[in-house]
Amino acid sequence: MPIRPPPFSERDLVHARNIARSWKLLDQLSPAEIEIVVRAIAQGIAEGRISGLEIAQGCY
Repeated sequence: MPIRPPPFSERDLVHARNIARSWKLLDQLSPAEIEIVVRAIAQGIAEGRISGLEIAQGCY
């Protein structure tokens, strides 16, 4: 059974694009490649949010 990553929101994408803009090395990539990186960053943000919620729920 494949593992499905959690969905990311538009807010995650905006935050990921802001992060990607600060990485000067991405200027060497094509727009399509940059979008792949941005989506990977957004995925990480979404996973972090879900993990944080799980940790917070376990504290009570």
